[in-house]
Amino acid sequence: MRIKPEALKTQLSNTLESLYFVFGAEPLLIDQSLTAIFTIAKQAGFDEKTRFDVDGNFDWGLIAAEISNISLFSPKRIIECQLKTGKIGVKGSKALTALVGNIPSDILLVISTGKLDMAQQKSKWFKTLEQHGGVIQHWEISSDHLVGWISNHIANIGLEANKEVAQSIAFYTEGNLLASMQEIQKLKMAYPSGKINTQEFLEQAQEQSKYSIYGVIDAALFGDAIQVNKIYNTLLGDAAMPIQLNSSLYREVKTIIDMSIEMHQNSDINAILQNHRVWNKRKPIITNILKRHPYQRLQKILLLLGRIDRSIKGMDNLNVIDELRTILLNLAGKTQWAQ
Repeated sequence: MRIKPEALKTQLSNTLESLYFVFGAEPLLIDQSLTAIFTIAKQAGFDEKTRFDVDGNFDWGLIAAEISNISLFSPKRIIECQLKTGKIGVKGSKALTALVGNIPSDILLVISTGKLDMAQQKSKWFKTLEQHGGVIQHWEISSDHLVGWISNHIANIGLEANKEVAQSIAFYTEGNLLASMQEIQKLKMAYPSGKINTQEFLEQAQEQSKYSIYGVIDAALFGDAIQVNKIYNTLLGDAAMPIQLNSSLYREVKTIIDMSIEMHQNSDINAILQNHRVWNKRKPIITNILKRHPYQRLQKILLLLGRIDRSIKGMDNLNVIDELRTILLNLAGKTQWAQ
């Protein structure tokens, strides 16, 4: 059965299914649903958890064996499967279909993955998951819904509702839900009483945004190499910066590539900006980068960002700090190595 994300907690409080499948385009939202499931499961006595990361070479017999094993420590166990991709192949489809149809009462099977296309959602294995458990799909939160999403989370942690603050966070985080959640948590620490000083927050947000990963990205896209270096140097002390910057840059460049391709198909730039829901204040910035860089060059930058991601994870050997600076300066027009 399908379960709407907003109805999951209610469903869990009524009945804990033997199977849950969570998927979608927003990792943060997927993690929130998984956390809700695991929390209720623990309360129900599922104290032991085994996780499998499933790729194209995965041996599905490992999961079957784990289900068959009798635990000496906990009579109720969670088996979590993280699918690297929805393309699990014929072997995976058969194995998963067989597993789902024979889940013992002392096992909770929780499966998750990223975005699935319509063909994958019509596959036999997907329909089997729908038939035997709860399926929760998360969509990307569009810019016109982001303010409401932030407002709800502000209220959920005990802060006073404040649309101006929510709009400010939405603007500066530009749809990055993880960054939005981090800003909300900062709010909670800054205003423990729950009452937000709106003017104070807005002034601080405007000042901080100039020296954040979003500020350095905007400076690069606008072509201001001096500002790029100035901001980048202030960010070097933050250990989490490379991960956040690389992720934000990848998402930004990928979207700009899509817009650049549309421009080559003779689409009107204003219509393109509107269709991609670009904030009004950022339209000059995005217009500037579209005029200065062909999509072929941007595609090369995207490939390098992928290598940087692998280097951050220890799977490649690039100097992450230097390469990120080079990409930013290249976007700003300072260097042209990616032509």
